Amino acid sequence: MYDATVSVDVLVSAKVDAQASFARTVAASCSYIHEESRRPAVLGPGGVFDADAAEACAVAEVASALSVSTGTVTEWLFLTRTARPAVQEAFDAGRLAYTAFRTVCRSLAGVPNATEALLQRVIAAASRCTPGAVASAIDRILADFNAEWHRVVRERAALERAATVRKLPRGQAEVIIRGPAEKVAGMWRNITAAARGVTDPTSLPARLFDAAHALLTGTVSGTPANHAVIVLDAATAAGLAGEPGHLVGWGSVPADVARKIAGDATWQGLLTAARVPEPRAGCSCPCPQHDAPIDTEPPDPPGPIQEREVRRTRRMPAGWTPTTGKLGSTKARKVREQVEYLRTLPPSALDRAVENPDGHGGFVVPPDGALVYRPSEAVAALVTALYSTCVHPGCAVPSEDCDLDHVVPFDHTDPQRGGWTVTGNLEPLCRRHHGLKTRRQWHYRMLRDGIVHIRDSHGNDYLTAPGE
Repeated sequence: MYDATVSVDVLVSAKVDAQASFARTVAASCSYIHEESRRPAVLGPGGVFDADAAEACAVAEVASALSVSTGTVTEWLFLTRTARPAVQEAFDAGRLAYTAFRTVCRSLAGVPNATEALLQRVIAAASRCTPGAVASAIDRILADFNAEWHRVVRERAALERAATVRKLPRGQAEVIIRGPAEKVAGMWRNITAAARGVTDPTSLPARLFDAAHALLTGTVSGTPANHAVIVLDAATAAGLAGEPGHLVGWGSVPADVARKIAGDATWQGLLTAARVPEPRAGCSCPCPQHDAPIDTEPPDPPGPIQEREVRRTRRMPAGWTPTTGKLGSTKARKVREQVEYLRTLPPSALDRAVENPDGHGGFVVPPDGALVYRPSEAVAALVTALYSTCVHPGCAVPSEDCDLDHVVPFDHTDPQRGGWTVTGNLEPLCRRHHGLKTRRQWHYRMLRDGIVHIRDSHGNDYLTAPGE
């Protein structure tokens, strides 16, 4: 039997209560171990009290009583002893699930001069994320707070590589590979590419396993080169700016790491027309401004001039890029401040903040490809670079694996009238959340700076910014 009076608020309250209850279990366990380790019940050689042995005994008692591993209880001890007070308070109050609490504590370890404002930003982000997205969200915040420190610790972390195997029930096992994201991304692209070429009617996970097995055991001839795709701002590549790069499907990469990777990588330029074109011969539109991108293709034939929103250069060979340059993102800080401001607004003000309600992305004349439903490869590359995952709150599906949805729906009967296929009207949505939007159960709108406003069926508002 179901209680018809249950609401989303009741669910949230139940979740907070459950998390606070678990926090009390952790606190009580640690308190018990602390008290037991001070009692001289365990004597070492020569009848001398051994505090470490007493603690180990208490840990074993708690682990047995709660049916958890001693490693888990030891982790509880370590986290409660090292957690920042604000983080511990959030965990005790039920605002953070244990997995988020653990990730926050590990991520903040060694952060120099962590301010109370930084801690509250991290806690707020961790409380909004699904477990798998917490680490990436905190990394973005820490890179914004202290880019130089983040660069150093990321370099150290890149040296940590591991491959482990774990036995599972029913004769199953799993291999876990951990290392630099760009290298793992390259491996995964090879696996997914090999899986797409399999016509076997089995499920996608099964095809992915078969592809990985074939590649790792060398039973596939012509194994593709290990590669990943990183999108990098031109000014950052030249060492003049510090905007992070974007590892497609995985998230942000610090500017200096992206520059280092780009040093021996092939590359292709994406040139964007960021504003509406100004009047010129053959154009009768009243548009006041125009940023003419550099032509990398033959000039258009005579006739009405059609602007392209995104142009691609030919692929270029590996070349030199600076190994040093600016660190730290000014764009991310601007967008973060904008999101924080928008969160203070009432729903009616958010409704008025939609930048281009017609779905034309600020263009007066549709650029080339805007009236075609499927975006070009160049436009798709730009959108997946702007958003690392599905824009639905808490969703961690990589943007590369999502549908590119028209925020304002495309009108197949009259493309000029509906939303256009331009970056300012496209968002990555995984198939599940795309279905919610199509059925009008959730509503999505594009605000300024590429911030997506999402509203659920109960009127709750969420915001997703580029780079999140």
